[in-house]
Amino acid sequence: MHREYNRSWTRFHDDPRTVLLNQVSEVDYPASLAEVIELCRDRPPQSRLRAAGSHWALSEAAISDDVFIESHDPQDQVQAMDRTLTDVVPGCLHPTVLERMKDEAWPARYGTLIHFESGKRIYQAYAEMEQIDQCDDPKTLGGYIRQISGTSHFAGPWAFETLGGAGGQTVVGAFSTGTHGGDFDRGAVADSVVAVHLVADGGDHYWIEGVDDQRYHPHLTDDAKLRALYGAPEFGGPSKFHVIRDNNVLNAVRVAVGRFGIIYSVVVRATPQYSLWERRRLHLWQDVKHQINANSAGNPGLFQDPLGQPPDPPQRFLQVVVCLTPHLNFQRNLVGVTKRWQVPLAMGPQGLTQRVGSVVSPAGAPLVFDKAGKTHPYAPDEDHPERAGSGSLLERICSSGSFLHGVLEYVYEEIKDFVESNGAAVGAGIAAVAAAGGAGLLTMLGALALVALLIKELLEAFDADDRLGEALEAIKNKLLDPNEPDPIKRAAGLFAWQLIAYGVFQAMQGDQDYCARSYAVMDGHDYLDQSCQHNVASVEVFFDANDSRLIAFIDALIAFEIQQELRGKSFLGYASLRFMGPTQATLGMQLWDRSCAVEVAGLKDMSGSEDMVEYATQLALNPNMGGVLHWGQYNPANRQQVERRFGARLTAWRGVLGQFNGSGGFSSAFTRRTGLEP
Repeated sequence: MHREYNRSWTRFHDDPRTVLLNQVSEVDYPASLAEVIELCRDRPPQSRLRAAGSHWALSEAAISDDVFIESHDPQDQVQAMDRTLTDVVPGCLHPTVLERMKDEAWPARYGTLIHFESGKRIYQAYAEMEQIDQCDDPKTLGGYIRQISGTSHFAGPWAFETLGGAGGQTVVGAFSTGTHGGDFDRGAVADSVVAVHLVADGGDHYWIEGVDDQRYHPHLTDDAKLRALYGAPEFGGPSKFHVIRDNNVLNAVRVAVGRFGIIYSVVVRATPQYSLWERRRLHLWQDVKHQINANSAGNPGLFQDPLGQPPDPPQRFLQVVVCLTPHLNFQRNLVGVTKRWQVPLAMGPQGLTQRVGSVVSPAGAPLVFDKAGKTHPYAPDEDHPERAGSGSLLERICSSGSFLHGVLEYVYEEIKDFVESNGAAVGAGIAAVAAAGGAGLLTMLGALALVALLIKELLEAFDADDRLGEALEAIKNKLLDPNEPDPIKRAAGLFAWQLIAYGVFQAMQGDQDYCARSYAVMDGHDYLDQSCQHNVASVEVFFDANDSRLIAFIDALIAFEIQQELRGKSFLGYASLRFMGPTQATLGMQLWDRSCAVEVAGLKDMSGSEDMVEYATQLALNPNMGGVLHWGQYNPANRQQVERRFGARLTAWRGVLGQFNGSGGFSSAFTRRTGLEP
């Protein structure tokens, strides 16, 4: 087993110029089940272990007290534990389940099953799912079903039922912290997990699956075959392997932030590959916020919009991205409203070439793709990649330095023309941002002339290679200087700053329709960006989507940003609302029939971003607000606060943890602070 001692350790989104942990005593890289068992079996009594994958989490969930276990080296220097396995699927599936799978209608009704090790990244998984199984190898599910039925209806391609907005996470890291999409007709990623192979204290390992699922009646796997496979001497013998069929246990392990032990592998349910039609429209927060709670036949709100294209499927996705920087004399805020519909693959086959590419590994070797995890987001308009349909606002700004330069140039020209015409030439941006169509600006023509000169100087000094946050921080400091004694000059600078924010947001969230393969739409991460993906401050808060406190939370963030801008600070980022159905996971954050996740994310380079995230966090933790924090994002909640949010669910989860002798070897500062202990 590869081991490293006394080395540094950091997370993906941390500032690359600093190191989170200067020295950790040991980092282990297991490559197999036997090595994971060895680590847990031979753990010194006072040592604690913690598993990590992509280091994607912004919380402290993956930080160990002592030993770090890496299922996938973030630097890709050590072979990941990320094989796709065929020994259980199909090798140990229950004979009755296999017999029912012979029905050619099965995949359309129930999808397929895929078994892989815990180091598998999402983008690698969806790239592999795209590969057509020739069904000539009986070791694969497609090949086995063809052997017993004579048909190739399990050939694929396949897709995840839902995904978050980035595929760089490991699948296990994503579901075990509660990662979700914005599909309000289904739960989180964890709800696609059918079985978990968990290694706990002492090297005991557990195959955990649910019961009473009509898809896999009488149950998913065959006991005798499972025990013959995993009860072998190399895995500790039959006394060390246990089969658990219990929904309560599976639901507790689905979202457990590593507290039960090390997940070696998982079986996930996949669905036949499909396309998504995405439609984005620009609106005002003040106009749409009252439609978020509406959802009835008489008042469908934002959730039942028709696509208007045959076969006219029901809407499944909703995201509302709010620009917290106001305009129109602090009275209005732009929002980008994005909706998606699932459509047949033939309606939008694009995305495979751009997001997965071709297999470049030798025959017989693990699959390697030339584009998976190595490209910008899929962009329906290749001439304007910053308008990519999905992905965060920050990443799309970062995708093109020339784009930001263009926004500054646009603002400069509008202000210059307005000043030179003595207020007669009112451009579209000024008309939208200023109260009374620009008439209120006539008293500050002189100050606006100075602002125009200042923006021109900034344009001349602009370098597209500068870190985005640092560049905008410099601009903000010039325009929102709190030490400027002249109130008219301060007002002119604030107006120019809001005009810049308006222009950026309008371009990023402007109207757009496109259709592409599922992952090309859902995975909007820019894998080539080096400016925005690091040094991010972010928190995600969950609410009952029908609770009025959700709207009050966003309005409070807007009010906080107004006060920041008056003090010379500003938030560079977004507040994104995504909606989802309830989760089966005991400690999943999706606690209601319809949950709303509000992600507040900004670049730390901008003074005001961390202030906004901290304000949002403390507001969410206020007992009167009732927000639930994401386990994988910034999460300073304490034991009492977690108990207040999860109540009986946390009690049930602790009861299941106790069945594993408390798995004390996997306790950490994070789990002790948050009360994730027996």
